[in-house]
Amino acid sequence: MPTRISAADLRALIEDETTQIAFLDLRSPLRRDKDGHIAATSNIPYQELEPRIGRAVPHRDIPIVLASEPELDARGAQILQRLGYRDVRVLDGGIAAWRRAGGRVYTGTNVRSKTLGEWIERRFGTPTVDATTVRKWQESGEDVVIVDSRTLAEYRHHHIPGGLYTGGGVEAVYRISAAVRSPSTRVVVNCQGRTRGIVGAQSLIDLGLDNPVYSLRNGTPAWQEAGYELAKGEGEHLPAPAQAPAAGRAWAERTLRELAVPSLGSAELNALLGEASVTVYLLDVRSAEEYAAGHLPGSVSVPGGVLLQNTDDHLVVRGAHVVLIDGPDRIRAAGTARWLRYLHDGPISVTTPDTEITAVPAPPLPAADAEQIPWARFAADRGAHRVYDLRSSAAYLAGHIAGSVHARRETLDRLAAETPDGTFLLVGDATFDPSHIAADLSGRGVRAAVLHGGVEAVAEPLTTADPVLAAGVQDQVGPPDFGPERDAWYREYFAWELSLLEQTAGDPLFDFEGIFRRWTS
Repeated sequence: MPTRISAADLRALIEDETTQIAFLDLRSPLRRDKDGHIAATSNIPYQELEPRIGRAVPHRDIPIVLASEPELDARGAQILQRLGYRDVRVLDGGIAAWRRAGGRVYTGTNVRSKTLGEWIERRFGTPTVDATTVRKWQESGEDVVIVDSRTLAEYRHHHIPGGLYTGGGVEAVYRISAAVRSPSTRVVVNCQGRTRGIVGAQSLIDLGLDNPVYSLRNGTPAWQEAGYELAKGEGEHLPAPAQAPAAGRAWAERTLRELAVPSLGSAELNALLGEASVTVYLLDVRSAEEYAAGHLPGSVSVPGGVLLQNTDDHLVVRGAHVVLIDGPDRIRAAGTARWLRYLHDGPISVTTPDTEITAVPAPPLPAADAEQIPWARFAADRGAHRVYDLRSSAAYLAGHIAGSVHARRETLDRLAAETPDGTFLLVGDATFDPSHIAADLSGRGVRAAVLHGGVEAVAEPLTTADPVLAAGVQDQVGPPDFGPERDAWYREYFAWELSLLEQTAGDPLFDFEGIFRRWTS
């Protein structure tokens, strides 16, 4: 049985900066976003627990605290203990008890990262500019460059006409020299909202760029709200330099020295990876293309801007040792460490992708053993199966097996009680294998199997007709695609984001200066 802890005990654990520990919220992204959560927690939805926990918490002795809903936490604790985690604790009474005890709860996603963005703008006076002004600069022929700090998928979906894709976030620091034509070129950094634009602009200013630099206030939504069209597709990509400029390399060396972030060679990195009591995250902050061309075993591709925007998704164990992997110039590692040092209360180091590793980090947990039913067998006897599609709601709505129901793991027990006859046939795809869920259900007496090969193995056209979502849409927290509903969503979102500094005032989890001083003084 897991240990139950009170809200007071949880508060003490959160305030103890010396302990490596993971705080998890197992609810769906939407429930966590709308109903509120404890800022110290990372969201690993119950549906994804087994596939993600091995990489998120690689050492089985690291304490894990579950703090969401009592029934969900109890189920999650049983799974974690079955997987070999030896110190699993659950918040007695869940987040409702935390609220009753006066604990702070926050709505939204990536709250600490987004609050840091607002804090940076206030603390450093990051210049901003509105969409109307930028458009006037463009129309009058002013020398202005728009630098897009988002991911490639976001950029392709829509971008400001003329905006340059840079690889996202701190990648702009690495590539900016190819974009500016003279010291008078105005540089405007935009994102989907505020955070990455602010962080990107301030990073360029800190680099010592001579040009006037601004973040685009409220990003692409503000551009559209001002009545200007957005472009779609590939656009123009800002290339990486053949060789990083000397000024950038000097800035990186100086920044890492000031942040007390050491560089690790092969001997130091292998010694670190060999310490069983230390959680190490090997995070490759280069572009996804560079990572694909070659990377360290056990490392994960997380470009710097993505890491800073989604810190709680990638740094699950508080106090873990983060190793940032970058090329020999270390510009992107320095740009990432510059802001990560305010968010992460643990050691940070850097290394290069050609470091020789002999102590390979522990791999994720092995796949679960579940019965696999091939498509031909299912098609020959459909009546014997109840088909539940566990892919994302968006994937299901885009095309599913006729008669199938979209479900989430937390709804399957209810569905099993309501429809006890037949085998539960769980459907995934190349990105999500529900074998662990089928094995869990089978272990609890529910007849469950997996469609072998997922939807890619379906030998008939998928349909968009008659969709049934047993739990509604629980995995989407972002804005609608386009239209009035999207505009209304963003108005609420910006009101929320602009209130973050006030909401979080006095909460030690948002004491960015305190975290920074602990590691640099």
